[in-house]
Amino acid sequence: MKTRDSSPPLHVHVPETTPVHVHLKRSQKSCTAKTPQMKIKEVQNKGDIGNLRARSRSRAPWVPAPGRTSTRDDAYKWEVLELFAPHRSIFIQCYGRSLRFTLTKIHYFSLPTYHILHVIIRYTTNVDFHVSQGPSYCLEIKPVSHAKPSLSPLQLTDLSDEDKQEQRMHSQCNKYRRKIDGLMMDVGSPKNYVRLWKKERMMEHQSKCLSACQRVIDEQEEELLDANKELDLREREKISIQHSLRKRGEAGYNSAYSGTLHGERHMLLRKLVEAEFDGVAVVTQLTALNESMGGVKKDKRLSKVDAALLGRQQELLTKKIETFESTNRTLQELLRECHEREIESLRTSEQRQGLLKRLADTEAEKIHLATKLNNKEKEATQLAVRLDSEKDIVKTTGELSKVLESTCSQLMVQLRSKETENDRQAGRSKEMEQTQEQQKEEIQALLEQLKRQSKEDKESLKLANQRQRAEHSEDSARHLSAQLLEKETELAEAVTSAESWCTRHSKEVTVKSQLEVEIAVLKNQVSELTAQIHTVEEKGHPESEGLLDQLHRLTSDNSSNKLQNQKLKITLSAAEENLMQSQSEAQQLKSSVKKLESQVENYKRKVQRARLESEEYCLKLEISEKHAQGMKADLEREIEQVRRQLLGRLKELEPLPERLKRSELQLRVAQEETQTQERRNTEQNNALSELRHKVEQQGCWVETFQENNFLLVEEHNNLQQKIEIIERKLEGANLQNRDMVHVIGKREETIHSTQKQLEERARECSILSKQLEQAFKDGQREADQSLERALFKERSIQTKALDLESQLGLRKTELSQLRRSKEDMELRFQNQLKNMKERLEQSDSTNRSLQNYVQFLKASYSNVFGDCAIKLSTHTLTNLIE
Repeated sequence: MKTRDSSPPLHVHVPETTPVHVHLKRSQKSCTAKTPQMKIKEVQNKGDIGNLRARSRSRAPWVPAPGRTSTRDDAYKWEVLELFAPHRSIFIQCYGRSLRFTLTKIHYFSLPTYHILHVIIRYTTNVDFHVSQGPSYCLEIKPVSHAKPSLSPLQLTDLSDEDKQEQRMHSQCNKYRRKIDGLMMDVGSPKNYVRLWKKERMMEHQSKCLSACQRVIDEQEEELLDANKELDLREREKISIQHSLRKRGEAGYNSAYSGTLHGERHMLLRKLVEAEFDGVAVVTQLTALNESMGGVKKDKRLSKVDAALLGRQQELLTKKIETFESTNRTLQELLRECHEREIESLRTSEQRQGLLKRLADTEAEKIHLATKLNNKEKEATQLAVRLDSEKDIVKTTGELSKVLESTCSQLMVQLRSKETENDRQAGRSKEMEQTQEQQKEEIQALLEQLKRQSKEDKESLKLANQRQRAEHSEDSARHLSAQLLEKETELAEAVTSAESWCTRHSKEVTVKSQLEVEIAVLKNQVSELTAQIHTVEEKGHPESEGLLDQLHRLTSDNSSNKLQNQKLKITLSAAEENLMQSQSEAQQLKSSVKKLESQVENYKRKVQRARLESEEYCLKLEISEKHAQGMKADLEREIEQVRRQLLGRLKELEPLPERLKRSELQLRVAQEETQTQERRNTEQNNALSELRHKVEQQGCWVETFQENNFLLVEEHNNLQQKIEIIERKLEGANLQNRDMVHVIGKREETIHSTQKQLEERARECSILSKQLEQAFKDGQREADQSLERALFKERSIQTKALDLESQLGLRKTELSQLRRSKEDMELRFQNQLKNMKERLEQSDSTNRSLQNYVQFLKASYSNVFGDCAIKLSTHTLTNLIE
């Protein structure tokens, strides 16, 4: 540590646990007071490095050290040059003041805040200070004015008012949050409503949907207007709330901060002064005690006066220490309250910042919602346009529905005719189903017979020998494999034939599809012709002014109809050719059906051969069963002999458990005796430990006890040997039992293996029988399928032929109707032409008569009036005629 006479700053680097005493000397110019002493004790904690906030309340607070009273001067200057956050160390330089107090722990306060100045620096009133943050915290304190401040003590009402204000602020914030949530819900409700409306629009009918859409759009427009109004109101409210919050926050923060500063400053100053006085008193008492104790040590004798002085000094010390502890506690409480208020002020500032952030977020969300509302308005306009277009579509659909009703009536007639044909086909299908059911019943009866035979085969196979079964099964497997190969070849041939039938069927399906397309084209042409005929009939009714135009149109229509008739004739010829081809294919199908029937008969013959072979196998199985019965009898005899031997051995081993029980009882008795002996030994050991002092007197008794112990130990050893002998005998008996059980297990394993082999042979036979049944079933199925395909093709060809015949009849009737309509139209046109010619002739005759009359009048006027009158009369007559 370095000391200087001048006033530059002092830097002290101290380890964690060592206390430091700093002596600061005043300059001689300032005043002539005594040299002050400032004692700083600093307890550091490495765990708080880098954390500048307050710690928990459980740790010890800052406690000022005892010191002397200082004389106050007007000129002073405090400087806290550096506050090193990692080490929590404080370097103070003092000018114009003599103080003596101790800092024990400073970590209750966050260093960047202002409250540390209330503890260290603001010892007097009206001090201006400045905080600058950098690599280390620096404080500069300067005196302002020397006016005496008003010493207003801190009261509980101020704290309660601050708490109430904070509660009000929290309640207002909660209200604004609720309002914002309500706004979000109000804005979110139109979205849900639009979604529900869209879902209902897809499900309802077009007419209902149109009306509902109009209503929903109107409601949405109203809701959008209401939402816009509400949003404007909420915006205004929010802006006013923001301004009020900012004003209130700034005013409340400044007022509360200034009030708390003044109140806390004066309270802390008073408590610090009281603590200093108490500390000085304690120090004086301690010095007096030390002096008295030193005098006592020198005299080495206590007089009554010295004892009374010591007692008084002790009482005074205890009182002073109690007062010091009370002041220290009050200081601790005040410091804790200050720290809590600091934390609450920080929380309120953080909450205020959070509220401002939320308000900014709500503004952004409001802008986003406004854009969404604009989008929704655009969508509403688009929906209105779509509704108008859908109305037009509905009108057109109404007109088309009328046309469709007329076509539906025609189609209903055709459907009725087809329904009659379907009824006929249904009757035929029922007959075929009855035949199929009969065939199924026959197949089931055959299957039951085969199952019975298989059961009998299984029962017979169980009794056969292993060798004979193996030989017979190998022979039968060879025969069956050969038969299976033959059947596989037959199945391959059947598959190839089925594939050829499938290809033919696909070709017929393609031809059918082409015919259906041609029929559809013809139907369209017929519908067009009927529509044209209707238009022609509607156009034939008007008056004679448009007859010439209609004649030209009808001639063109007739020419087109002729061309269409020619096309229809061509299509009819093609359809007839297709009919001929289908008939030829039907004949081919019939021939193929006959071939399949012959194949089915061959299959039946092969099945009969297989049955004969199965009967031969049954005879062989009976022989093998007889051999198996003989083998069974031999096995039963051997098993009975083994059983007799085992029973004899068991009878021999029956007395062994009784012997074991006896030996166990003996063992238990011996164990009990050993336990009693052990107990006696423990008792004797205890007695020996108690009677060691009397060993010389009772030596003989000890020897007798030892002899008894040796005898008991020998008896115990003898009993253990007997137990070991009995255990060996038991082990030998157990080994014999295990050998017998092992032999019996081997015999049983051989029996089980033979039974398993028999079961495997039976399974192989059952598998072979199942394969035969499956082959038979497959052959029958293929035959049935081929028959069904042939019948189906015949039916389809018949239906096609009937359809084509019905279509030909319809086309012929339509052509005859068209011819009749043409003839009727030609007759009408001829009659109309005749009428027109007659009218033209009548008009010509009237014109001739009028010309003759005019010439007569000319001649008469010329005879009477002359040429001028003739010209005038001719001009007037011509005008009249025109």
